[in-house]
Amino acid sequence: LSGMTLMTSAGPTWIHRTLPDVLRRYAGLPIDQVFSKGGVSILSSARLEDTGSDHLPVLVEFTLPPASNAPEDQHKSALAANEEPDRPQG
Repeated sequence: LSGMTLMTSAGPTWIHRTLPDVLRRYAGLPIDQVFSKGGVSILSSARLEDTGSDHLPVLVEFTLPPASNAPEDQHKSALAANEEPDRPQG
């Protein structure tokens, strides 16, 4: 993992399926990690609600370096999340 930076953990993301729901957000192992490299800067990470997997999803906010001809202070922020698409009603 040469040249990569490890983001501070978002907390436990692997949750044992037999735990009671009340404990699932607080007990588990922080095994899902976020790394960055180069000009990518990670601003924040957070655990999202349970989606039925034995891992909780992690939401990451990060910035990308500006284009080479853009002013130095014009970084753009991006947000990556895995969400279920809207389901048709009816």
